[in-house]
Amino acid sequence: MTTFSPDSVTMHGSKAWTGWADLIPEQRWAIYRTVIEQATTRNLPFALGGAFATATHTGRWRDTKDMDLYTLPPHGEAFKRLIEGIGLHDIYEELPYPRDVLYRATDGDTIVEVIWRMHNRHADVDLPWLTGWGQIEVRGIRFFVAPPEEMMWAKLYVFHRDRCDWTDVLNYVYFCGPGLDWQHLLDRLGPNVPLLGGLLCVFGWLSPTRAAMLPEWLWDRCGVRRPAADSAGVSEQTRAALLGGNSEWFGVQRRAAR
Repeated sequence: MTTFSPDSVTMHGSKAWTGWADLIPEQRWAIYRTVIEQATTRNLPFALGGAFATATHTGRWRDTKDMDLYTLPPHGEAFKRLIEGIGLHDIYEELPYPRDVLYRATDGDTIVEVIWRMHNRHADVDLPWLTGWGQIEVRGIRFFVAPPEEMMWAKLYVFHRDRCDWTDVLNYVYFCGPGLDWQHLLDRLGPNVPLLGGLLCVFGWLSPTRAAMLPEWLWDRCGVRRPAADSAGVSEQTRAALLGGNSEWFGVQRRAAR
């Protein structure tokens, strides 16, 4: 069995950062640990998602004060009983959410969210979503993390007026691109592959050097012209700053938390 360091590990040929767990306050971590341990004891299938999965795969930490877990649709009710059994309450009356998609509970500060369906109801969580990447060990507990390809698949559809997850997908491509199972992601997207093509157009402009590391066939499959080497000498920081005036959200942040 692989032994994981407390900071970073190599999983499926790519680096995984686990230092995010040390940045979570003890009181909040106690809630997360209880949910994870009880779910494991009860044999409830799950994988960590949300900001924790993104940090694991990209090294980019964003403290959202909540924990997202993916599970299979039949297990949503069991997770609800588990979470309410440790003292959290349904947040629906305070902040309505789609109950056919997820369950969300809080203790007044920390939120635990269990998701079994895409928000657009395009697809349900399935087993590859949970076990397709692997497990990490942090702070003495071991659990699955949702694969980068599944995270990207879901986030490509989040393009709203008040929220857009494409910045996260750009970071996935930047940090994980050469090692991603692109064929799997294309299969997941099916007729919606042009969504990925649009994102790759943006990525090629933001980081031509990183874009050149992606498989040549990928550009053809997405119907996008592979970007030429950047001859303008414009830095990634400069280009990223043009999009909202904040370069920290993109790969130029490097793995600052490490």
